[in-house]
Amino acid sequence: MSTVPEATMAGGNPAEEARLAEPSDAVPLENVAQQAAEGEPSADDAKPGPADQEGTSKPAEASQPTAKGKERDTTASAPLAERQDSGLAIGPAQDDINAITPSGPEDPVCNITLLLTTGSRHPYRLDAKYLSRRNVAMPEQTDQGQPDPFSISIYTLKELILREWRSDWEAKPASPSSIRLIHFGKLLDDKEPLKKYQFSTESPNVVHMSVRPQDLDEEEPKTGSKNPGSGANNNNQQGSRGCCVIL
Repeated sequence: MSTVPEATMAGGNPAEEARLAEPSDAVPLENVAQQAAEGEPSADDAKPGPADQEGTSKPAEASQPTAKGKERDTTASAPLAERQDSGLAIGPAQDDINAITPSGPEDPVCNITLLLTTGSRHPYRLDAKYLSRRNVAMPEQTDQGQPDPFSISIYTLKELILREWRSDWEAKPASPSSIRLIHFGKLLDDKEPLKKYQFSTESPNVVHMSVRPQDLDEEEPKTGSKNPGSGANNNNQQGSRGCCVIL
C-alpha cells in the first residue's frame, strides 16, 4: 500500500501555493460588498464619458439661438406707432420746412406747417390728388379749370387733420370742433374757406394748432339755446312794467 508524500499532505507544493495566493492589490470581498451597499461609484463610473460631455455642452449651445432669436425680433419688429404714422400725409416733426417747391397755377398746392403747442413743426401738403384720394370735394376751380384746394372750408381741414392724427401727438380729440387753428393771429372760422385767410402758394403757411379740453366743449352751451330762467325773469319784468296802480 502506497503512502501520500508528506509534502502533499501538508499542501506543500511551493509553486502551487504561489499560484493560489491572492494578489497584493486585490480588494477584500467584505469591502466590495460594503461599497455596493452604500452606492459609492467606482473610479470608472466617476469619469464622464464622451456622451456625457456632449450632453452638458448642448444646453449652453441651445441657449444661444434663443438669445439670437430675441435680438432678431427686437430689431425686425419696428414700433407699431411708427409704421402707422409712415402712411400719414402729415409728416414727422422737422426743424426747417422753408424749402418747398412753389406750386404753379395749373396744379395749386397748399403747404401748411402745423405748429403744435410743444413747439414741433409738421409739414402738411394739400393738393388736388390728395383731396381726391380722401374723397374731399373742392367747391371751386382755378382759372385754368383745375380743382382748387384753397376752396375747402376750415372745418374740412380740421376733419382731415383728425383723420391724419399722429400717434406722437397728444390725445386725439373726439370731434374736429375741438381743434383750434390760428393763422397770423386770427382764429380760423369753420365755415370760411382757406383762401379767405390769404394762404400762400409759394411758402409754407404756419398754422398754430391746439386742442380744446373736452370738459370745456361739454360745458359750452349750444348755439340757439335759451335760458328758461332768464326768459321767465324778462316776462316778470315786462309784466311789472305794464302794471299801473291807481289810488
